[in-house]
Amino acid sequence: MTTDETRSYGQRLSEHARLTPRKTALSYYDRTGHVCRLTWAELDAQVNRAARALLSVGATQGDVIGFALKNSPLHIILTLAIWRIGATTFNFDPALPQATAMALLSRSAARLCISETDTGITRPRFEAMMADAGDAPVENRISHPGKILSSGGSTGLPKLMADDQPYLRRPGASWGRVAPALGFFPGQTQLMAASLSHNAGLTWAQNGLFEGQHLVLFEKFNAPMVLQAIATEQVHFILCVTTMVVRLLDAYRAAPSDLSSLVSFYHTAGPCPAWLKQEWIEILGAERVFEMYGSGENTGQTVISGPEWLTHRGSVGRGFETDILICDAALQSLPPGTAGEVFMLPDDINGRSAYIGAEAPAPRKLPSGHQSVGDTGWLDADGYLYLTGRLDDVINCGGLKIHPETIEAAALRLPGVLDAVSYGLPDRDWGEIPVAELVLRRDTDLEVLRHALLNVLGPQGVPRRLIARDSLPRDDFGKIRRKAIRAAAIEALVA
Repeated sequence: MTTDETRSYGQRLSEHARLTPRKTALSYYDRTGHVCRLTWAELDAQVNRAARALLSVGATQGDVIGFALKNSPLHIILTLAIWRIGATTFNFDPALPQATAMALLSRSAARLCISETDTGITRPRFEAMMADAGDAPVENRISHPGKILSSGGSTGLPKLMADDQPYLRRPGASWGRVAPALGFFPGQTQLMAASLSHNAGLTWAQNGLFEGQHLVLFEKFNAPMVLQAIATEQVHFILCVTTMVVRLLDAYRAAPSDLSSLVSFYHTAGPCPAWLKQEWIEILGAERVFEMYGSGENTGQTVISGPEWLTHRGSVGRGFETDILICDAALQSLPPGTAGEVFMLPDDINGRSAYIGAEAPAPRKLPSGHQSVGDTGWLDADGYLYLTGRLDDVINCGGLKIHPETIEAAALRLPGVLDAVSYGLPDRDWGEIPVAELVLRRDTDLEVLRHALLNVLGPQGVPRRLIARDSLPRDDFGKIRRKAIRAAAIEALVA
């Protein structure tokens, strides 16, 4: 049952289709730039078709339904159809190896899967099922929970997480008070070029539709096309990860475009170098630049606006409805200015996800309920959090602790560097040595870069080895696969 205030995502879609049937709900840009659009009535009808297709193969309320689809209207439609029948989504990267995908589907107890490949029902087959299903209304049921998420797993099987709450939201407050604090409001136009197979992409896109936003969805991120679409579609809200922020800056420098419609240039999912954030603040004005730090586990979150950042450079913000502790290795609380492990406790503990499935790990938690996901950082006297890295990524070079993010930020600022990753390799004399792999612009000299990094990082912090690569592997949301890259480098050393 719902209250007068809360709605399921299926119910909310039905309301939009009834109240504004001819208004555009979804605009989809494929990789060639071709645009197709769906009104609220058309989107609702397609969701009914997808829901009937799911019901025709035995799916029902309470089932887990897996899917691995690229950014597309079908991704949006299928997600809403799963929630319409009261089932639970398990959304994962279509680029995962089939063996990994099958193991995750087994662990999640998924009843069925729809994918781009031959893992379960293929996209063409499901689209044919939809065509035969008819678009008569399907009763909106309530999912409990709404989503199963995956986290981590750069070298092993990702962890699975879910909360234990019915999947209902309040119109105007689909993500409580945190969304308005990031410049996200009902009725806006939102551009989503990040991957929907990552929880952040899916959540912001679907919350936008819940709030009656016009969603502009990109099949694949293309910086010049995104800049053009911001102007053409009069976009108000855009979510970015750091790699997107870098490439948008390069594209804007090459061909400045009209960004006057933007209310929120919001970045998340990884450290943003200070120089890069400063560039965007100068382009847009501080009041339009936002950042949030959090995790799929919903351990808590921080929020920071551009004006706040200018007085707390490098911070990811203060706890937003969240209490933060910094602890040492003995789990004792540390004073402001001292780095340690970050533990967080949200005001609403019911939204926290738990690890599920066989061999689910226990969360790293204090007796107070504060929980860690393995990040390190420190708090200043005003309560602003500054991240320094991850416990399992720190490079211990002869007793000196080097954070790979520091090396990457320095490298990405150099004109010849397009992408960068740093990690530690085992070394007989030093324990570990820092190494950096770089994607370079044509005719960039590694020795020139080495000297430039030496000037910035000093002799102790500079990478002992620089390796040029054609590309670096990132996950579906743009996060660098540091652990997998390091594992491959160690394997090559042993071989």
